Amino acid sequence: MFKTYTGWQYLLIDAATHYGLDKLTFEKRIAWTEQNLAQLEALTETAETKPLYQKAVQAIRKAQQGLPTGHLVGVDGTCSGIQIMSVLTGCTAGANATGLVDPDRRADAYTDCTEVMNDILGGGLVVARKDAKQALMTSFYGSKAQPKSLFGEDTLELAAFYQAARTIAPGAWDLLQDLLASWQPYALEHRWVMPDGFDARIKVMAKREARIEVDELDHATFTYEYYDNVGSKTGLSNAANLTHSVDAYVLRSMHRRCNYDREVMEYAAELIEIEMLERNLGAKRYQGKPGGKAGYYVEQYERSTIADIVIAPYLDDDNIQLLSQKHLEQLAEIVNGMLQYQPFELVTIHDEFKAHANNINWVRWQYKEILAQIANSNLLDDLLSQIHGSQGTFPKLSQNLGDLIKNSNYALC
Repeated sequence: MFKTYTGWQYLLIDAATHYGLDKLTFEKRIAWTEQNLAQLEALTETAETKPLYQKAVQAIRKAQQGLPTGHLVGVDGTCSGIQIMSVLTGCTAGANATGLVDPDRRADAYTDCTEVMNDILGGGLVVARKDAKQALMTSFYGSKAQPKSLFGEDTLELAAFYQAARTIAPGAWDLLQDLLASWQPYALEHRWVMPDGFDARIKVMAKREARIEVDELDHATFTYEYYDNVGSKTGLSNAANLTHSVDAYVLRSMHRRCNYDREVMEYAAELIEIEMLERNLGAKRYQGKPGGKAGYYVEQYERSTIADIVIAPYLDDDNIQLLSQKHLEQLAEIVNGMLQYQPFELVTIHDEFKAHANNINWVRWQYKEILAQIANSNLLDDLLSQIHGSQGTFPKLSQNLGDLIKNSNYALC
């Protein structure tokens, strides 16, 4: 069950987080700050992120006086790269390691990886969490050099690392192999379109060198390095780029759902409600595909099966009749959910989301709703098919991950 907290409790959570207790559950962070409420300033020197901790404590003191603070509380994606790859593949193991399955566990894939590695090694060798984190984070983006630099080449530690990575996030690991194999030899770019119509184009750039001779400097020479858009036979960057593009899509979706135009969404909700009612009454509808912007976004939906409210400003009495029933139902769920809460400003830095403490429940709610929608979609099939230029299917490891995500509490923490 999704848990909510008061704005005051989020201020307490924020202070404990910046003190260095971010791996604890929200309840334990609240309890720690309450127990130390009278001496928070005295603990500043031992805080993990001192400036942010001081700011959080100042916000608490202002709140105690009934003064407005303007303070923004931040919550981060839990190991967001592995989290997104697990959602795309329907992997409950990877989702569990990134806070999406057990609603009462503050998960941490890096700690899980460390523990599995140490179990495999049997206590004879001990691996530090910071090393496991650095290796895991980079390896799921295609790096082999970083794990080798940390654990050596052909060592027991390196073998244990790869075994642990496959154990805690098998779906993400399988996807990584597919993404590494998706490189199109000698293509000048790799390109795909996201469900909101965002066109991702990544040119293949190679470093070149040219020897420059300067006549005016007595024919002195120097080497000039530059990048040129030329194809290469192999490459690793699809692994990171596709995952980051989904990460960015989640970020854009969060902004659209949190800081929305209420008038536009209320009109869209009315159009959708009337259209669904008329269909239930058996009214005759138009046939065909909508044109213009609405048609463009319908095309994205039909490929990915992800409804996106980016279409809302372009809906009218005519073109809404051309949307499929499933598309309408998904839009209705999203729009009606948004209208339950007033729009508010959101600040994002990669996978960190900041908002006023009173709005953090809604930030967390929307984030897990978006991930659940991705889990239930054909987005991964769509993206891989676009890269390869032919239709294909990535068999999901489960079919009910979206339902589990909807009850999660630590997708953001």
